[in-house]
Amino acid sequence: MKNNCQFNTAKFYQYDCIPHETTNCYRIITDNGVYFFYEYQFIDVNILDNLEEGDVIHIGCHALNDGTFWLHWLVSWKGDLAIRDKLHYSIPHRYILLMPFLILIGFWFDLQLITIFLFFGLIFILMWCICRTLFRLINLFLPKQIFLRKHYHRLKQSDISFMKSPLSKNRKTLSCSLTDLPVYEGIATNIDSSLISRGTRLSFDFNGVRLSFNEYDLTNYFIPVIYYFCHPTFIAPGDKLSLVFENNKIQGIFNHTDGSSYLITHCVWISKQKAKTLLRYWYFYTISAPIAFILLVILPSEKLDVIINIFLWIFPLAQIIPLLFLLFYTLFSYLNDRSYTKRVLKWLYETTGHWPKEI
Repeated sequence: MKNNCQFNTAKFYQYDCIPHETTNCYRIITDNGVYFFYEYQFIDVNILDNLEEGDVIHIGCHALNDGTFWLHWLVSWKGDLAIRDKLHYSIPHRYILLMPFLILIGFWFDLQLITIFLFFGLIFILMWCICRTLFRLINLFLPKQIFLRKHYHRLKQSDISFMKSPLSKNRKTLSCSLTDLPVYEGIATNIDSSLISRGTRLSFDFNGVRLSFNEYDLTNYFIPVIYYFCHPTFIAPGDKLSLVFENNKIQGIFNHTDGSSYLITHCVWISKQKAKTLLRYWYFYTISAPIAFILLVILPSEKLDVIINIFLWIFPLAQIIPLLFLLFYTLFSYLNDRSYTKRVLKWLYETTGHWPKEI
């Protein structure tokens, strides 16, 4: 669990920020790699505005599959990205407090259908908040997190014996490998992202053309940090891109600015993102179902036996269906020849030396 943790001393070049779902995603470019993180991870991110090109920074992170890193803390003589080492509770919105009064009003006027709907809605919201707090608690006490926090406090006490210091004069640049694929280069501008039913839709201007693609929902609020193996799709204004098209659709992206690469997978391609999404739902149901069962048992109800029987039917299906979909995707992808996708995957791997992020 700790073998991909790294502690690097690097020279700061630049940082960029884009909105991502309900939080901001940041990218820090240094002479010793590219680092991503979410704003909610730290107490205050305004310290980045004080950093200038060439400033020396100390970083605690873990390596991602595509050669970039996920940031856990940053220390510099101008200030720190201070870690959150206390549990952050998930509290329902204040308007949710009106629901118990609405339920009482429903009982008073004998509005059974509305009362039942509000009652189960309240249970779902409470269960949602409990699960979010539970996942944050798990994330806080993971061995990897404890290991990273321990080294953060060591550094704050001026112990830099564990830091790597491969400071270089210039950051290495990557160039596209030779290929017969149609590759187009340009600058991304006018970046825009919007939430859709299954995730995020990213749009940008490229050589005078408006392009867009969808990314599956990978909200990290419910996934402990040990499962971070990729960063969100990150394209900032001014990034230099190389794109590969097929039938007027983007198939591959190489970002020259940070060295990231992305494979826009076909619907029958079993990408890691699809697998992670399906496993995430299974993971969520496994944790939340016992909590829901306990709430149903302790709540008084004349039809408790019926509710429990329905729950015992629904819970196994909720766990089995994501795993069946994962098996179906795997078998179907092997039975379908996606030669063009494989060629794009090979080109991205040869260009960066790492497996691209599959979208």
